[in-house]
Amino acid sequence: MKSLNLHEILPGINGVVVRMGPAPVLNKVITQKKKLQKGSLFFCLDRNLKETDCGEAFPSCVIISDRVEKLKNITGEATIVKVKNIKRAYKSFLQFYRSLFDIPVIAITGTSGKTTTKEMIRHILSSRYKVKATLGNYNLFRSNASVLANIEEDTDYAVFEFGIGKSGNLEKCGRYFGPYSALITGIGADHIERFGTSERYVEEKLKILTGVGEGGIAFLNADCPHTSQALKTLDTLKPVWFGLGDAADYKAEAILFSTNRMAFTLRHKERSYPVIIPGYGIHNVYNSLAAIAATHTHGIDIQAAIDRLKSFRHVRRHLEVKKGLNGSTLIDDTWNTNTSSVQAALSVLKEISKGRQSIAVLGKISELGKEEKTEHKKIADMVIKSQPSVLITIGETAATIGNEALRLGMDPGKIHLCRQPEEALELLKGMAGPRSVILVKTSMRESFRKLLKNIKDKGQ
Repeated sequence: MKSLNLHEILPGINGVVVRMGPAPVLNKVITQKKKLQKGSLFFCLDRNLKETDCGEAFPSCVIISDRVEKLKNITGEATIVKVKNIKRAYKSFLQFYRSLFDIPVIAITGTSGKTTTKEMIRHILSSRYKVKATLGNYNLFRSNASVLANIEEDTDYAVFEFGIGKSGNLEKCGRYFGPYSALITGIGADHIERFGTSERYVEEKLKILTGVGEGGIAFLNADCPHTSQALKTLDTLKPVWFGLGDAADYKAEAILFSTNRMAFTLRHKERSYPVIIPGYGIHNVYNSLAAIAATHTHGIDIQAAIDRLKSFRHVRRHLEVKKGLNGSTLIDDTWNTNTSSVQAALSVLKEISKGRQSIAVLGKISELGKEEKTEHKKIADMVIKSQPSVLITIGETAATIGNEALRLGMDPGKIHLCRQPEEALELLKGMAGPRSVILVKTSMRESFRKLLKNIKDKGQ
């Protein structure tokens, strides 16, 4: 955090000092008491400081609260500031603090690929610069706000991943984190239950563009039909396109699957560059194109970005290839799931198996609302096209995939509808072997951890 004094922040949050301790230099913004230390600026969000928390002496710090009567027994050197509304005060501070920095900020959203693309960008930039970025996939407002509030004076770049959360979330991110360059990895079907229709979901995703300043840059997937709608809002923005087609400014050609990596040729303007990235899947080609486009536009040499990506390590449980049960190969893609990521996972299963037995273990996609059955039927069509040797579904909702695959002509002997993960485990024990590749594709919301534990090689 940039060091601040109390008098610098009071006007912006409309705060009144009700208890004055020794004036600290503020060098850390926190919202949890357990992180309190000397120099902390502590916003008591969610009314999380009670009388029972005040027994020990507080260090020299500043506490912001709208319930100061609960803090009357505080001892030590804490300064207490009263505000009318703690959440509003915190957001006002964020706007003030963001205004102190004139650094490049890249904001990322999309249905899938957000975390990997963000980590690729962070990896490229961090070879030369000091970068603040969203931690893991903690992409909701409060987690990102903590990162923003602790940008330091020597920070060169900030990279944020924004989840959609609920209606209005991306507009809120635009207000507090902008101006920034926006990157949309692509928009498929997800969280429809929250927004009612897929059209409303697309509209919400595109609202990330509200935080792009006049003349700012939007990085868009040229092969995603939904992102083409962004052109309607791009009157003052500069679109930069990435993808596989001729419309892309950063275009991938001659894509090859290789051992534990993808290889392709990147074309930008009149030049071509050979690219090798760790991990499998066409989706990772898109992720790397987006990362190269964003970092190159922000001043990184294309070849330097390509060279840096060779050492990139993929996020856990994102198409992570491991040793599996009975000598099999296991593809763990259980961090999250949506229609787009299922398609990517099935593509990787097909490419890795190459003549070996391929087993697709699929769970349900959550939060699809009235489009739940339609989206699961789409997955069945993907299964038919990717032709796994065996399809195992887990749960009543995912059974729609198996039933639709049967209707589309898949051999009934290759389809297994399991109610619980334990049933799937017993099937896998009997069919998995050294020439088997098992894909487990579901969401972290589902309880498949015990299944994964039992089908991993015990030596790992």
